[in-house]
Amino acid sequence: MIVAVVMLQASSKAADADPTNFIVIIADDMAWNDCGAYGHPSIHTPNIDQMATEGMRFDRAFLTCSSCSPSRCSIMTGRYPHATGAAELHMPLPAEQVMFTMPLRQAGYYTAQAGKWHMGKDAESQFDKLYMGGGPSGCENWLKALRERPMDKPFFMWLASFDPHRGYKPNTFDPPHRREDVVVPPFLPDEPEVRDDLAMYYDEIARLDSYIGKVFAELKEQGVDDNTCVIFISDNGRPFPRCKTLVVDSGVRTPFIVRWPDRVKAGSTCDSLVSSVDIAPTIVDLAGAKTLDSFQGVSFAPLLKDPRQTVRQFVFSEHNWHDYEAYERSTRNERYLYTRNWRPKLTASPPADAVNSPTYRKMLELHDAGKLPPKMSQPMMAPQPPEQLFDVVSDPYQMNNLADDPQHADTLKQMRRVMDDWRQRTGDELVEPLTPDWFDRRTGKKLGKGARPTGR
Repeated sequence: MIVAVVMLQASSKAADADPTNFIVIIADDMAWNDCGAYGHPSIHTPNIDQMATEGMRFDRAFLTCSSCSPSRCSIMTGRYPHATGAAELHMPLPAEQVMFTMPLRQAGYYTAQAGKWHMGKDAESQFDKLYMGGGPSGCENWLKALRERPMDKPFFMWLASFDPHRGYKPNTFDPPHRREDVVVPPFLPDEPEVRDDLAMYYDEIARLDSYIGKVFAELKEQGVDDNTCVIFISDNGRPFPRCKTLVVDSGVRTPFIVRWPDRVKAGSTCDSLVSSVDIAPTIVDLAGAKTLDSFQGVSFAPLLKDPRQTVRQFVFSEHNWHDYEAYERSTRNERYLYTRNWRPKLTASPPADAVNSPTYRKMLELHDAGKLPPKMSQPMMAPQPPEQLFDVVSDPYQMNNLADDPQHADTLKQMRRVMDDWRQRTGDELVEPLTPDWFDRRTGKKLGKGARPTGR
Protein backbone atom coordinates (compact mmCIF):
# COMPACT_ATOMS: atom_id res chain seq x y z
CA MET A 1 0.00 0.00 0.00
CA ILE A 2 2.81 2.42 0.94
CA VAL A 3 4.63 1.64 -2.33
CA ALA A 4 1.45 2.20 -4.30
CA VAL A 5 0.87 5.56 -2.63
CA VAL A 6 4.45 6.68 -3.34
CA MET A 7 4.15 5.63 -6.98
CA LEU A 8 0.83 7.45 -7.28
CA GLN A 9 2.35 10.60 -5.80
CA ALA A 10 5.33 10.41 -8.14
CA SER A 11 3.04 9.90 -11.12
CA SER A 12 0.89 12.83 -10.06
CA LYS A 13 3.95 15.05 -9.64
CA ALA A 14 5.20 14.13 -13.13
CA ALA A 15 1.81 14.84 -14.61
CA ASP A 16 1.66 18.22 -12.90
CA ALA A 17 5.17 19.24 -13.99
CA ASP A 18 5.19 22.24 -16.30
CA PRO A 19 6.32 21.59 -19.88
CA THR A 20 9.77 22.93 -20.69
CA ASN A 21 10.08 26.27 -22.46
CA PHE A 22 12.72 26.76 -25.16
CA ILE A 23 14.64 29.78 -26.41
CA VAL A 24 17.25 29.88 -29.17
CA ILE A 25 19.38 33.03 -29.11
CA ILE A 26 21.33 33.40 -32.35
CA ALA A 27 24.12 35.86 -33.02
CA ASP A 28 24.77 37.18 -36.52
CA ASP A 29 28.38 36.58 -37.67
CA MET A 30 30.05 35.79 -34.33
CA ALA A 31 33.07 33.48 -34.16
CA TRP A 32 32.96 30.56 -31.74
CA ASN A 33 35.84 31.79 -29.58
CA ASP A 34 35.02 35.50 -29.44
CA CYS A 35 33.63 35.47 -25.92
CA GLY A 36 35.04 34.86 -22.47
CA ALA A 37 33.28 31.50 -22.15
CA TYR A 38 35.56 30.14 -24.88
CA GLY A 39 38.72 31.73 -23.57
CA HIS A 40 38.83 35.22 -25.06
CA PRO A 41 40.66 37.40 -22.53
CA SER A 42 39.09 40.79 -23.16
CA ILE A 43 35.73 40.83 -25.00
CA HIS A 44 33.02 42.06 -22.63
CA THR A 45 30.61 39.10 -22.52
CA PRO A 46 29.62 38.62 -18.86
CA ASN A 47 26.16 37.23 -19.65
CA ILE A 48 27.32 34.70 -22.25
CA ASP A 49 30.04 33.68 -19.80
CA GLN A 50 27.44 33.32 -17.04
CA MET A 51 25.39 31.08 -19.33
CA ALA A 52 28.35 28.73 -19.56
CA THR A 53 28.93 28.90 -15.81
CA GLU A 54 25.30 27.93 -15.19
CA GLY A 55 24.92 25.49 -18.09
CA MET A 56 26.79 23.26 -20.53
CA ARG A 57 29.41 24.55 -22.97
CA PHE A 58 29.84 22.49 -26.14
CA ASP A 59 33.41 22.62 -27.45
CA ARG A 60 32.92 20.83 -30.79
CA ALA A 61 29.78 22.43 -32.24
CA PHE A 62 29.48 23.20 -35.93
CA LEU A 63 27.12 24.85 -38.39
CA THR A 64 25.89 23.35 -41.64
CA CYS A 65 26.74 26.55 -43.52
CA SER A 66 28.70 29.75 -42.90
CA SER A 67 26.11 31.98 -44.52
CA CYS A 68 23.25 33.78 -42.77
CA SER A 69 19.94 32.72 -44.32
CA PRO A 70 20.93 29.17 -45.39
CA SER A 71 22.27 28.52 -41.89
CA ARG A 72 19.07 29.76 -40.24
CA CYS A 73 16.79 27.79 -42.56
CA SER A 74 18.87 24.70 -41.85
CA ILE A 75 18.55 25.14 -38.09
CA MET A 76 14.79 25.67 -38.19
CA THR A 77 14.04 22.73 -40.50
CA GLY A 78 16.65 20.30 -39.15
CA ARG A 79 17.84 19.82 -42.75
CA TYR A 80 21.06 20.58 -44.60
CA PRO A 81 20.97 23.74 -46.75
CA HIS A 82 21.07 21.85 -50.06
CA ALA A 83 17.99 19.89 -48.89
CA THR A 84 15.93 22.90 -47.79
CA GLY A 85 15.58 24.55 -51.21
CA ALA A 86 17.24 27.60 -49.62
CA ALA A 87 20.92 26.77 -50.07
CA GLU A 88 22.06 30.24 -51.17
CA LEU A 89 22.06 33.62 -49.44
CA HIS A 90 18.69 35.44 -49.66
CA MET A 91 16.87 32.36 -50.92
CA PRO A 92 13.46 32.16 -49.16
CA LEU A 93 12.54 28.90 -47.51
CA PRO A 94 10.04 27.14 -49.81
CA ALA A 95 6.49 26.80 -48.48
CA GLU A 96 6.67 22.98 -48.42
CA GLN A 97 9.58 22.96 -45.97
CA VAL A 98 8.45 22.37 -42.39
CA MET A 99 10.06 24.10 -39.43
CA PHE A 100 10.23 22.43 -36.03
CA THR A 101 7.83 25.07 -34.72
CA MET A 102 5.00 23.11 -36.33
CA PRO A 103 5.22 19.95 -34.18
CA LEU A 104 5.75 22.22 -31.16
CA ARG A 105 2.56 24.11 -31.96
CA GLN A 106 0.70 20.83 -32.39
CA ALA A 107 1.93 19.87 -28.92
CA GLY A 108 0.45 23.05 -27.43
CA TYR A 109 3.42 25.40 -27.62
CA TYR A 110 3.22 29.11 -28.38
CA THR A 111 5.96 30.15 -30.81
CA ALA A 112 7.36 33.61 -31.48
CA GLN A 113 10.26 35.22 -33.32
CA ALA A 114 11.95 38.54 -32.53
CA GLY A 115 14.75 40.28 -34.40
CA LYS A 116 16.39 39.30 -37.68
CA TRP A 117 14.28 37.02 -39.87
CA HIS A 118 16.01 36.27 -43.20
CA MET A 119 14.02 33.10 -43.98
CA GLY A 120 11.42 34.36 -46.45
CA LYS A 121 7.73 35.20 -46.51
CA ASP A 122 6.33 31.66 -46.73
CA ALA A 123 8.00 30.65 -43.48
CA GLU A 124 6.32 33.40 -41.44
CA SER A 125 3.11 31.42 -40.99
CA GLN A 126 5.00 28.72 -39.09
CA PHE A 127 5.24 31.00 -36.04
CA ASP A 128 2.34 32.26 -33.95
CA LYS A 129 3.77 35.77 -33.81
CA LEU A 130 6.68 37.68 -35.30
CA TYR A 131 8.41 40.80 -34.04
CA MET A 132 10.44 41.66 -37.12
CA GLY A 133 13.54 43.79 -36.99
CA GLY A 134 14.27 46.07 -34.10
CA GLY A 135 17.36 48.11 -34.57
CA PRO A 136 20.14 48.74 -34.44
CA SER A 137 21.00 45.50 -32.62
CA GLY A 138 17.96 43.46 -33.64
CA CYS A 139 17.41 42.67 -29.96
CA GLU A 140 15.11 45.55 -29.05
CA ASN A 141 11.91 43.48 -29.27
CA TRP A 142 13.14 40.45 -27.36
CA LEU A 143 11.63 41.47 -24.03
CA LYS A 144 8.40 42.57 -25.72
CA ALA A 145 8.03 39.09 -27.20
CA LEU A 146 8.58 37.47 -23.81
CA ARG A 147 6.16 39.79 -22.01
CA GLU A 148 3.35 39.49 -24.54
CA ARG A 149 3.31 35.69 -24.70
CA PRO A 150 0.26 33.84 -23.38
CA MET A 151 1.18 32.89 -19.82
CA ASP A 152 -0.87 29.68 -19.85
CA LYS A 153 1.18 27.95 -22.57
CA PRO A 154 4.71 26.61 -22.86
CA PHE A 155 6.69 28.61 -25.39
CA PHE A 156 9.46 28.55 -27.95
CA MET A 157 11.24 31.81 -28.83
CA TRP A 158 13.65 32.45 -31.72
CA LEU A 159 15.59 35.54 -30.62
CA ALA A 160 17.81 36.69 -33.48
CA SER A 161 20.31 39.53 -33.31
CA PHE A 162 21.78 41.70 -36.06
CA ASP A 163 24.97 41.92 -33.97
CA PRO A 164 27.84 41.59 -34.80
CA HIS A 165 27.07 41.81 -38.55
CA ARG A 166 28.72 44.61 -40.53
CA GLY A 167 28.76 47.60 -40.98
CA TYR A 168 30.44 48.89 -37.86
CA LYS A 169 30.42 52.29 -36.22
CA PRO A 170 32.67 53.62 -33.45
CA ASN A 171 31.38 53.71 -29.87
CA THR A 172 28.63 51.11 -30.27
CA PHE A 173 29.39 50.00 -26.72
CA ASP A 174 30.50 51.98 -23.68
CA PRO A 175 33.32 51.67 -22.91
CA PRO A 176 34.47 50.69 -26.40
CA HIS A 177 37.08 47.99 -26.89
CA ARG A 178 40.58 49.23 -27.59
CA ARG A 179 43.34 48.07 -29.92
CA GLU A 180 45.13 46.42 -27.02
CA ASP A 181 42.01 44.34 -26.24
CA VAL A 182 42.16 42.66 -29.64
CA VAL A 183 43.43 39.13 -30.27
CA VAL A 184 44.38 38.96 -33.96
CA PRO A 185 43.96 35.42 -35.38
CA PRO A 186 47.07 34.08 -37.15
CA PHE A 187 45.49 34.27 -40.62
CA LEU A 188 45.07 38.08 -40.38
CA PRO A 189 47.87 40.69 -40.30
CA ASP A 190 48.48 42.38 -36.97
CA GLU A 191 48.04 45.95 -38.19
CA PRO A 192 46.35 48.97 -36.54
CA GLU A 193 43.56 48.99 -39.16
CA VAL A 194 42.81 45.32 -38.46
CA ARG A 195 42.82 45.84 -34.71
CA ASP A 196 40.45 48.81 -35.01
CA ASP A 197 38.11 46.76 -37.23
CA LEU A 198 38.09 43.84 -34.79
CA ALA A 199 37.56 46.19 -31.83
CA MET A 200 34.34 47.53 -33.36
CA TYR A 201 33.24 43.95 -34.04
CA TYR A 202 33.88 43.24 -30.34
CA ASP A 203 31.69 46.21 -29.41
CA GLU A 204 28.70 44.70 -31.21
CA ILE A 205 29.25 41.37 -29.46
CA ALA A 206 29.20 43.24 -26.16
CA ARG A 207 25.95 44.97 -27.12
CA LEU A 208 24.39 41.60 -27.96
CA ASP A 209 25.60 40.24 -24.63
CA SER A 210 23.82 43.04 -22.75
CA TYR A 211 20.48 41.96 -24.25
CA ILE A 212 21.13 38.35 -23.31
CA GLY A 213 21.41 39.54 -19.71
CA LYS A 214 18.03 41.25 -20.02
CA VAL A 215 16.45 38.03 -21.30
CA PHE A 216 17.60 36.07 -18.25
CA ALA A 217 16.45 38.83 -15.91
CA GLU A 218 13.00 38.69 -17.52
CA LEU A 219 12.82 34.90 -17.22
CA LYS A 220 13.60 35.21 -13.52
CA GLU A 221 10.99 37.95 -13.14
CA GLN A 222 8.36 35.70 -14.75
CA GLY A 223 9.34 32.76 -12.57
CA VAL A 224 10.19 30.47 -15.52
CA ASP A 225 13.97 30.66 -15.39
CA ASP A 226 14.62 27.13 -14.07
CA ASN A 227 12.24 25.47 -16.53
CA THR A 228 13.46 27.25 -19.66
CA CYS A 229 16.10 25.65 -21.88
CA VAL A 230 18.12 28.42 -23.55
CA ILE A 231 20.53 27.67 -26.40
CA PHE A 232 23.04 30.28 -27.57
CA ILE A 233 24.65 29.93 -31.00
CA SER A 234 25.88 31.95 -33.98
CA ASP A 235 24.79 31.57 -37.60
CA ASN A 236 28.32 31.68 -39.05
CA GLY A 237 31.88 32.87 -38.42
CA ARG A 238 33.12 36.43 -38.02
CA PRO A 239 32.73 38.67 -41.11
CA PHE A 240 36.45 38.80 -41.84
CA PRO A 241 38.71 37.18 -44.46
CA ARG A 242 39.10 33.41 -44.11
CA CYS A 243 36.09 33.23 -41.81
CA LYS A 244 32.51 33.83 -42.91
CA THR A 245 31.34 31.68 -45.89
CA LEU A 246 34.21 29.17 -45.63
CA VAL A 247 33.88 25.58 -44.41
CA VAL A 248 36.94 25.53 -42.15
CA ASP A 249 36.57 26.01 -38.38
CA SER A 250 36.82 29.80 -38.54
CA GLY A 251 33.70 29.76 -40.73
CA VAL A 252 31.49 27.01 -39.33
CA ARG A 253 32.54 26.38 -35.74
CA THR A 254 30.04 28.03 -33.41
CA PRO A 255 29.66 28.97 -29.78
CA PHE A 256 27.09 26.54 -28.41
CA ILE A 257 25.88 26.89 -24.83
CA VAL A 258 22.82 25.26 -23.26
CA ARG A 259 21.51 26.65 -19.99
CA TRP A 260 18.65 24.74 -18.35
CA PRO A 261 18.79 24.82 -14.54
CA ASP A 262 16.20 22.05 -14.12
CA ARG A 263 18.08 19.51 -16.22
CA VAL A 264 21.63 20.57 -17.17
CA LYS A 265 24.50 20.50 -14.70
CA ALA A 266 26.01 23.92 -14.10
CA GLY A 267 29.56 24.43 -15.30
CA SER A 268 29.61 21.27 -17.42
CA THR A 269 31.38 20.91 -20.77
CA CYS A 270 30.92 18.54 -23.69
CA ASP A 271 33.60 17.54 -26.21
CA SER A 272 31.28 15.44 -28.37
CA LEU A 273 30.49 16.56 -31.89
CA VAL A 274 27.18 18.34 -32.45
CA SER A 275 25.77 20.09 -35.50
CA SER A 276 23.28 22.92 -35.85
CA VAL A 277 21.12 20.50 -37.87
CA ASP A 278 20.63 18.63 -34.57
CA ILE A 279 18.87 21.49 -32.78
CA ALA A 280 15.45 20.86 -34.35
CA PRO A 281 15.21 17.13 -33.50
CA THR A 282 16.61 17.81 -30.03
CA ILE A 283 14.04 20.44 -29.07
CA VAL A 284 11.18 18.36 -30.48
CA ASP A 285 12.52 15.36 -28.56
CA LEU A 286 12.80 17.26 -25.28
CA ALA A 287 9.34 18.79 -25.72
CA GLY A 288 7.77 15.36 -26.21
CA ALA A 289 6.40 16.48 -29.58
CA LYS A 290 6.08 14.34 -32.68
CA THR A 291 9.32 14.15 -34.63
CA LEU A 292 9.39 14.99 -38.34
CA ASP A 293 10.47 12.41 -40.91
CA SER A 294 12.15 15.26 -42.77
CA PHE A 295 14.77 15.79 -40.06
CA GLN A 296 18.34 15.03 -41.17
CA GLY A 297 19.95 15.74 -37.80
CA VAL A 298 20.01 13.69 -34.61
CA SER A 299 18.91 14.54 -31.08
CA PHE A 300 21.74 15.50 -28.75
CA ALA A 301 19.46 15.16 -25.72
CA PRO A 302 21.60 12.28 -24.34
CA LEU A 303 24.57 14.67 -24.08
CA LEU A 304 22.64 16.96 -21.75
CA LYS A 305 22.40 14.08 -19.28
CA ASP A 306 25.90 12.72 -19.85
CA PRO A 307 28.30 14.87 -21.92
CA ARG A 308 30.67 11.89 -22.26
CA GLN A 309 28.25 10.16 -24.63
CA THR A 310 28.49 10.37 -28.43
CA VAL A 311 25.62 11.07 -30.83
CA ARG A 312 27.56 11.47 -34.10
CA GLN A 313 30.99 10.65 -35.55
CA PHE A 314 31.08 13.36 -38.24
CA VAL A 315 29.69 16.83 -38.95
CA PHE A 316 29.14 18.28 -42.42
CA SER A 317 29.11 21.81 -43.81
CA GLU A 318 28.63 23.48 -47.16
CA HIS A 319 29.39 26.73 -48.98
CA ASN A 320 27.08 27.79 -51.77
CA TRP A 321 26.51 31.18 -53.37
CA HIS A 322 27.01 34.10 -50.98
CA ASP A 323 27.80 37.15 -53.14
CA TYR A 324 30.15 34.91 -55.15
CA GLU A 325 29.93 31.65 -57.09
CA ALA A 326 30.88 28.72 -54.85
CA TYR A 327 30.36 25.03 -54.25
CA GLU A 328 32.37 23.59 -51.36
CA ARG A 329 31.75 20.85 -48.82
CA SER A 330 33.47 19.75 -45.63
CA THR A 331 33.51 16.68 -43.43
CA ARG A 332 34.95 16.78 -39.92
CA ASN A 333 35.51 14.38 -37.08
CA GLU A 334 37.32 14.95 -33.80
CA ARG A 335 40.76 14.73 -35.45
CA TYR A 336 40.52 15.68 -39.12
CA LEU A 337 38.80 18.19 -41.38
CA TYR A 338 38.41 17.41 -45.08
CA THR A 339 37.21 19.96 -47.64
CA ARG A 340 36.39 19.64 -51.34
CA ASN A 341 36.08 22.56 -53.75
CA TRP A 342 34.30 22.24 -57.11
CA ARG A 343 35.47 25.74 -58.16
CA PRO A 344 39.23 25.71 -57.36
CA LYS A 345 40.05 28.21 -60.13
CA LEU A 346 38.28 30.96 -58.16
CA THR A 347 39.73 32.86 -55.23
CA ALA A 348 38.47 32.22 -51.70
CA SER A 349 37.12 35.73 -51.41
CA PRO A 350 35.28 36.68 -48.23
CA PRO A 351 31.73 38.06 -48.63
CA ALA A 352 31.34 41.47 -50.21
CA ASP A 353 30.91 43.32 -46.91
CA ALA A 354 34.22 41.90 -45.68
CA VAL A 355 35.89 42.70 -49.03
CA ASN A 356 34.93 46.32 -48.40
CA SER A 357 36.28 46.24 -44.84
CA PRO A 358 39.36 48.07 -43.51
CA THR A 359 40.89 44.66 -42.81
CA TYR A 360 40.70 43.42 -46.40
CA ARG A 361 41.82 46.74 -47.85
CA LYS A 362 44.91 46.55 -45.65
CA MET A 363 45.52 42.95 -46.69
CA LEU A 364 45.33 43.92 -50.37
CA GLU A 365 47.74 46.78 -49.77
CA LEU A 366 50.24 44.47 -48.08
CA HIS A 367 49.77 41.78 -50.72
CA ASP A 368 50.38 44.19 -53.59
CA ALA A 369 53.56 45.37 -51.85
CA GLY A 370 54.75 41.79 -51.38
CA LYS A 371 54.49 42.10 -47.58
CA LEU A 372 51.58 39.76 -46.83
CA PRO A 373 52.78 36.28 -45.75
CA PRO A 374 51.62 33.39 -47.98
CA LYS A 375 49.54 31.89 -45.15
CA MET A 376 47.50 35.11 -45.03
CA SER A 377 47.23 35.50 -48.81
CA GLN A 378 44.80 32.63 -49.39
CA PRO A 379 41.68 34.81 -49.89
CA MET A 380 43.17 36.53 -52.96
CA MET A 381 45.07 33.57 -54.41
CA ALA A 382 43.99 31.29 -57.27
CA PRO A 383 43.84 28.45 -57.97
CA GLN A 384 42.74 27.03 -54.63
CA PRO A 385 43.39 23.39 -53.66
CA PRO A 386 40.54 21.17 -54.88
CA GLU A 387 40.95 19.09 -51.72
CA GLN A 388 42.27 19.90 -48.28
CA LEU A 389 42.94 17.75 -45.24
CA PHE A 390 43.82 19.21 -41.86
CA ASP A 391 44.83 17.71 -38.55
CA VAL A 392 42.71 19.95 -36.32
CA VAL A 393 44.52 18.83 -33.16
CA SER A 394 48.02 19.86 -34.22
CA ASP A 395 46.79 22.57 -36.60
CA PRO A 396 43.77 24.26 -34.95
CA TYR A 397 43.63 27.12 -37.48
CA GLN A 398 43.91 24.76 -40.49
CA MET A 399 46.98 26.35 -42.03
CA ASN A 400 48.78 23.18 -43.22
CA ASN A 401 47.10 21.14 -45.97
CA LEU A 402 47.94 17.42 -45.67
CA ALA A 403 46.00 16.23 -48.74
CA ASP A 404 49.19 15.48 -50.69
CA ASP A 405 51.03 13.92 -47.74
CA PRO A 406 51.46 10.15 -48.37
CA GLN A 407 51.37 9.50 -44.63
CA HIS A 408 47.73 10.68 -44.59
CA ALA A 409 46.59 8.90 -47.77
CA ASP A 410 44.37 6.43 -45.89
CA THR A 411 42.73 9.20 -43.86
CA LEU A 412 42.09 11.17 -47.05
CA LYS A 413 40.38 8.16 -48.66
CA GLN A 414 38.23 7.59 -45.58
CA MET A 415 37.09 11.21 -45.40
CA ARG A 416 36.29 11.18 -49.12
CA ARG A 417 34.11 8.11 -48.63
CA VAL A 418 32.32 9.67 -45.68
CA MET A 419 31.60 12.83 -47.66
CA ASP A 420 30.40 10.91 -50.72
CA ASP A 421 28.08 8.82 -48.57
CA TRP A 422 26.62 11.91 -46.88
CA ARG A 423 26.06 13.64 -50.20
CA GLN A 424 24.27 10.59 -51.58
CA ARG A 425 22.11 10.12 -48.48
CA THR A 426 21.02 13.75 -48.37
CA GLY A 427 20.58 14.33 -52.11
CA ASP A 428 23.45 16.76 -52.59
CA GLU A 429 24.10 17.14 -56.31
CA LEU A 430 26.09 19.71 -58.26
CA VAL A 431 23.65 21.34 -60.70
CA GLU A 432 25.15 23.57 -63.38
CA PRO A 433 25.30 26.43 -63.96
CA LEU A 434 25.96 27.85 -60.52
CA THR A 435 24.81 31.35 -59.63
CA PRO A 436 27.60 33.69 -60.81
CA ASP A 437 29.40 36.45 -58.91
CA TRP A 438 27.36 39.54 -58.09
CA PHE A 439 30.39 41.53 -56.94
CA ASP A 440 34.01 42.02 -57.91
CA ARG A 441 36.15 39.73 -55.76
CA ARG A 442 38.83 42.35 -55.19
CA THR A 443 36.88 45.59 -54.83
CA GLY A 444 33.45 44.37 -53.70
CA LYS A 445 31.76 46.56 -56.33
CA LYS A 446 28.43 45.35 -57.73
CA LEU A 447 28.68 43.68 -61.14
CA GLY A 448 25.47 44.88 -62.80
CA LYS A 449 22.27 43.05 -61.89
CA GLY A 450 23.65 39.54 -61.69
CA ALA A 451 21.48 36.41 -61.73
CA ARG A 452 18.95 35.92 -59.00
CA PRO A 453 19.60 32.87 -56.80
CA THR A 454 17.39 29.99 -57.89
CA GLY A 455 15.83 27.13 -55.99
CA ARG A 456 18.69 24.70 -56.48
